This record gives sequence, structure tokens and C-alpha cells, in this order.
Amino acid sequence: MRTTALALLTLTTTLVACTPPQTPEVDDLKPFTSQTLNWTTCDPTILGMDSQSPDVQGILNDPSIAGRLTCADVRVPANWSNPAAGTASFALIRVAASDTAKRQGAIFFNPGGPGGDGLIFAPLFAYQWASDWNPSKNATQLKAMTQQYDLIGFSPRGVGASSRLNCGTNEFAAPINPPTTDQSDANFEAMKRQGRLLALACQKNPLTPLINTDATARDLNLARQLMGDAKLNYIGYSYGTWLGSWYAKLFPQQTGRMLLDGNMSWNTTMEHAFGLQPAAFERDFRDAMAPYLARQNATFGLGGTGAEVYAAQNRLAEPLRSVMGNIIAQFLYQRDAYPFAGELLKTTVVLDALIKAHPDATSDELMSLAAQATYFDDPDMNAKAAQNAQFLLMIRESQLNPAPFPVELDASSSTFTAITCNDTPWTSTLEQARAKGRQDAEQYPLIGGYDAANPCYQWKGGPSVKQPALPKNMPPILMLQNELDPATPQEGALEALNSTPSAKMILIDDEPQHAAFPYGTTCVDGPITEYFLTGKLPSDKLSTCTALPLWDEEKAVPVKTLTVRNGGLCIAQPVLSSQTLGEQRLTAARNETRHIITQNAGRFLPKTLALSPELRAKLTVQSCQ
Repeated sequence: MRTTALALLTLTTTLVACTPPQTPEVDDLKPFTSQTLNWTTCDPTILGMDSQSPDVQGILNDPSIAGRLTCADVRVPANWSNPAAGTASFALIRVAASDTAKRQGAIFFNPGGPGGDGLIFAPLFAYQWASDWNPSKNATQLKAMTQQYDLIGFSPRGVGASSRLNCGTNEFAAPINPPTTDQSDANFEAMKRQGRLLALACQKNPLTPLINTDATARDLNLARQLMGDAKLNYIGYSYGTWLGSWYAKLFPQQTGRMLLDGNMSWNTTMEHAFGLQPAAFERDFRDAMAPYLARQNATFGLGGTGAEVYAAQNRLAEPLRSVMGNIIAQFLYQRDAYPFAGELLKTTVVLDALIKAHPDATSDELMSLAAQATYFDDPDMNAKAAQNAQFLLMIRESQLNPAPFPVELDASSSTFTAITCNDTPWTSTLEQARAKGRQDAEQYPLIGGYDAANPCYQWKGGPSVKQPALPKNMPPILMLQNELDPATPQEGALEALNSTPSAKMILIDDEPQHAAFPYGTTCVDGPITEYFLTGKLPSDKLSTCTALPLWDEEKAVPVKTLTVRNGGLCIAQPVLSSQTLGEQRLTAARNETRHIITQNAGRFLPKTLALSPELRAKLTVQSCQ
């Protein structure tokens, strides 16, 4: 989780619980609609920890970006139902259109979450799309988008450089055991306690009721007005599809060209959308990643069939099975991470066998045995595996001897909690959540079973806003969806498509990762760039494109979808020494964009590991020096 070092203007008055927003009177909004955006030179640390990256600094200072990059803070009503009750701050970064004569407006970006800070998306996409090293077959069209549109990154209320939310309390939550092996009343009570403490901690903060999608959509609309644009153009990923569709339903006449990539079931409820995930993650692992690793058996040695690889994960003893399940789930977000998953799963399989062969070994003895074990024939891979085994043993030890942990969320996790609980009702009882968790733990063991720990089931007062209904004049929306997206499953995306007559979808057949644009093929990127440059939508309600090959494969392999039932971690990265500085920065920009989408989408995962911050940090994949 990355946090920014800069918090701008916070609330200026006491906040009260909000009722579903009504459209305020024009006079009530005049102090906000009459303001002038003061676009100024950005503070060099405005991107928080990302500002410390040499690659990011190189991108921000590149001549193609630096002269067009400015920042502004928008004063927005803290409570849109009562604009006079106080103000909040809404932070923007703009990379201005390079051809002002052809400017078509602005494109706002949201990376997902909820709770993702999208400030960095404007310079990252501007640099990638305008780069002379862009290998995309639609590079000309992508560059035209940077010429004809202002690209706008923003921090949604609650995070980043906008008014921030933090949830915390003095109480400690009890550790939760993996539900695949512990369905006891005591473990259920531990989940219940964690959910209750999280709900209480957030609801003690008077800002919490005002952190919801409705408020962010209205913040966006105000920013659009102040920029002088008649319509809002938008690209949203993951939760960003929920936000974009909410805006379109709330302001249909002000909605311009909108791409929703990695779609939630955005006409239903958060509870329903989250409920689809355990099955989708299991399917992605069993039907896409495991067969891929089997095809690469000569490298990873996990088995020659997908069923053998899948079984290798499920044969692991707890807590390694749940630890590795959480890691695999993180790697499922990005296709390029599949080889890393193979390395770590093989390492864990060897480590698990070593532990079972020495049941009475002490922690120090296991560390010594793991350092001497053979994981791979390749010396470099084996050295990395031995290093990773040490960290996996540390994580295992923390799970075998768990301790209560503080209930303290950073701004992004706090915002995630507030929005998921504030937007739509969670109607199941705790006993119903327990029953679903038990079923998911048995059928979808990768991440299933933690339902009762969700704070939304103990959120007092229910949602703070009302989800807008689909209007009769719902504007056209272009959707992009990967067939095997684990975090925003195709079932939910198709529900959104089929319930929205004006929506059209491009489906990437056999693609397993989360979200895609820009994807790198003309079939996908061509219609999307044409839509933003000309307004022309694809003619078909649903069109299909072929996926790119996975790493070290010559063509995409069709996925046979089955019914789904039954230092830190150090990974060797590709050497880029032959690339020019511009090409290296382009690669860094792409990787950073994917990382942000991945880490924000990762908030959909249950908080399965009660680790110390030091050990939790070791689940972050780092490059090896």
C-alpha cells in the first residue's frame, strides 16, 4: 500500500451524518461553482511515495510532460446535501492537450479501489501514449488523444492529496485462522469481532458518512463545470467502473465518452459484486494459471497438467496453503506475474515437503534446512528460491503464533471500507454471511471463507446515499472486459451490460488478468481510440477480441472454463540494459500503471493474513539487486 506524504485542505467545520443527497439549490452551490481553478506548478512531492521514484521523476521532468503539467485543488461541499455545512478539498493533476486548437475536452482517470489515488495516472498515460517508443499498433491514435484531450488524474475524497479519511481505535482485533480448516465458533467470533471493530472505528469519524461514490461523482461534475467542459469524458478501471456508471446515471446529459474497463456489476449492490469474487479467483487459478504453469513444467516442475498444479497448491499444509493462496490471488491480477507465481508455488511445495519430513524441527532448524534445499536446477532461480523460502518461513511462524493486531487503517483502506459500506445495503445477517463463508471456504479455497469479517455486515444505519436508478436517457457507454478477470468477474460485467441498453462491450476472449486498456492489439485499442477521437462506438452490442499470448508462448491458448468447485519476496526481473533511457522509462510507466490498478483492485481481497506490518510488507514482490 502506498500513501502520499501530503494532505491538503481538510474539513473546516463539524460534519453530521448525511441523508441521501438531493440536488442543491443553485444559490447554495454558488460559492463552489463561482470559484476559478488555480492551475499552478505541482509540488514535486505531490505524488507521495511515487514522487521518490527516479523513473517517475524522470517522466514528470521529461520535456513532453513538464511544460503541460499543472495541479489544482477544487473546493467542494463536504456534504452535498448541505453545501453550507463546510468544505473539503478535491485534488487534480492536469497534463494539458498539446494541440489546443483541436482540444475536445478532458479525460478523467480513476484506477479503482475504492480508495485508489489516481493523481499519477495523468502523467503516466500522457508519457506512454505520446512516447516515440510506444510499440502499440495504435500508437498514432493514442498520441492523438494526448494532443486533443487534457488528461486529468485526481485523488477521490478520502485519499491522496484530497481531504483524507482515517479509521482507527485503541482496541485490538483477534487473529483469524484459515477458514478452510477452521470453521469453529471461536474463529467465527474472531471474524465477527474484526468486522465490528472496523465498523465502529470508521463510524466514529464524522467524515465517514460523506465518503461515498455519490459524493465523488458530484465532485467530478463540479470539476468538469469549472474546467468549462459541457460533458465529462472518463476512463475508469475496476471500482472506477462503478464510479463512472454512477456518474452517468446521476448526470446523463453531462456524460461524454466513457470507457469502463474491468467491470463490476454496477447496477446491483456492492454485496452482490463482492460475492462473485471467490468463485472467479478460483476459476482463474484453476482454469488459466494452473494449466499455464503445467505447460511450463520444464521450468517450474509443478506437474504436467493443470489438475496437478491445482492439487499442488491445495495439498499444502496450513498456514502455508492460505499464505500461498493470498500470494497467488495477487499474481492473478497481472498476466506477466504468472511465472513469478510458478516460482513461488514451487518454492512453497518444496518447503512444505521439508516441513512434513521434519515435523519436530525448530524454526532455526527449518531455516537451515530451507537454505540448503534444492528448488530448481537453474542456479540463479534456486538462489532466489532459497531466499524466498526464508521469508515464507517467517510468515508461517507468524501465522502459527498469531497475536492480536491493532485496528488501524490508512487512508486508502479507510476509504475502501467507507465506500463499500456507504454505497448500497448489505442485507445478509452475520449467520448468513457465516454460511456463505463456509460454502466458499470449501468450494473456493484460494480466498473464500472470510465473509463474516466484513465490517459492512455490522455497519450501523446502513448506506449514507441512495444508488441512482438507470435513467431512460442513459448515455452510451463503452465497456472493456477480460473473460477471466478474477476481481471483476465476467458474470457481473455481463449483468451490467445486459441491464444497460445503451452500453456496448468489447470482450477479450481467454484473457485472464484484471483490466486491460491500452491492451496492445488493434482489435481492442482501435475501437477505443476511435471512440475517444471521433465519438464512434462499435456497432455490435458485444464484440470479441483474441487474447495475447502468455509469457514464453507463441499464441493464446483457449481456456477451458470448468465449474469451479471443490527485502521481501524476491523475484528475478527481466534485464533492460539494452533499452534506451526513453524505452526504460516507458516500461517503468507501464509497470507503474499496472501496479496501481493491481494494488487498488487488490482491496477486493479479504484481509486474510493477520501479520505485523514488517511481515505483511514481505508479501510485496520486489526486484532482486
